[in-house]
Amino acid sequence: MQKGFSLVELLVVVAIIGVLAGVGVVGYDRYVENAKLKVFEQNVQTILKAVDFEYTVISNELSSAMNEIAPDGTATGNKISTSSTCAHFVFSVKEHFKDMVNPWFPNKKMITVDSEYRGQHKKGMVQIMCNRSTPSGNGFRKGWNCPVESSNFQVYAHYRDGTTYASEGYTESGDSSEFVARSNADSSIIGISYNRGLTNLTRAGYSSSQIWDNNGATGFANGPFMQPAAGETLCGSTNGGIAWEIGTNYMISTDADY
Repeated sequence: MQKGFSLVELLVVVAIIGVLAGVGVVGYDRYVENAKLKVFEQNVQTILKAVDFEYTVISNELSSAMNEIAPDGTATGNKISTSSTCAHFVFSVKEHFKDMVNPWFPNKKMITVDSEYRGQHKKGMVQIMCNRSTPSGNGFRKGWNCPVESSNFQVYAHYRDGTTYASEGYTESGDSSEFVARSNADSSIIGISYNRGLTNLTRAGYSSSQIWDNNGATGFANGPFMQPAAGETLCGSTNGGIAWEIGTNYMISTDADY
């Protein structure tokens, strides 16, 4: 005659089931997080490829297929060309990828075009801006007037909320095309800054006195940022109705903010 399970044995079984269920939930959550991260990174690479392609097209005076969008969000009726400013270019990229959504907040768009500091942004945002020279005011305001072929397009992928920069501190390293910011607390990636366009200034013939090295931070010796005077000489004081240094920030895009 078989004996039934004792109360202790039943409690052990229940405990084991609970542990397995917990492991399953954790495993599922990790899978979902990794899937979102993969989508995020794939979208970033898609954006970068488009920026690289269009920059090459314009720099070689070829015809672009990308519609030109003004900073106020309206279509100009033209295609991106050598007469387009950096501002027109980055707003056009946002419109071109308007169907990309933030993997962590699908009701929000992924791309924001703005000149605000990184600390103002949230996880899953991809900030695209014109960043030709040193910060000014309370943001990145210099170089939005540059012709496309003279521009530095900065694509910033935010892996964590921007408040991490202040709360944990960060260490940034890389080269003129890519800088990775890692948390000083746990070395996790806070964000990655991809610079595209005219980025290696040494190779382009600029001297060290014309390049801003970000106070000697590792990787900035060849660019991509110019000293203000050199940048203004390259891009002019105004272009297409946009000043070398814009007076107020372009704010985080409303459809991406949360």
